[in-house]
Amino acid sequence: MNDNISTVWLSITAGCLAVAFALVVNGVTGVIQVVLMAVLGIAELVCFALLVAKAAVRPRG
Repeated sequence: MNDNISTVWLSITAGCLAVAFALVVNGVTGVIQVVLMAVLGIAELVCFALLVAKAAVRPRG
């Protein structure tokens, strides 16, 4: 696991990706919309998976 990526930056990135996803849904149509939604959705899932992985590795107590 890469410890150089902080939880704060992952959260900020995930939030920005969610906002970008919402803007694409409301502002773009056609094939470009589908491609951008797929790319942003995958990036959002990667950020979420990294956040979950960081939380799982963190010692309890």
